[in-house]
Amino acid sequence: MTRDVERGASGGDDAADADADAWTADERALLDAALEFYGAAEGAIDFSGPDPPRVRQDAAAFDAIRSTMSALERCVRSAHASGVGPERIAEVTRIEPEIVALILQRGDGNGDGDAPSPPGD
Repeated sequence: MTRDVERGASGGDDAADADADAWTADERALLDAALEFYGAAEGAIDFSGPDPPRVRQDAAAFDAIRSTMSALERCVRSAHASGVGPERIAEVTRIEPEIVALILQRGDGNGDGDAPSPPGD
């Protein structure tokens, strides 16, 4: 194979491919966790009908959101502990830097980083 064929039809290096190749395993895990969370959140929104989108009253969807947010928080903490800076975490996950800082500061007292249980649990 020639170098041009290996690079694809564009004939040049694609900056997005180069950036993706440079991501660490921690950054890829952050992205995966963020996508899972955003997918769960989207699953709880009703886009049908003439009205603006609204939240479905669906316990399973809410549980999925809680579960994926807990996983995302654990991933944020793990990546940070491995040396990924808060700015990069915010960039990868598309979470506001202030929220990343809160996740890194927050704890629920048992040291595992899970979100606290809702009232009544």
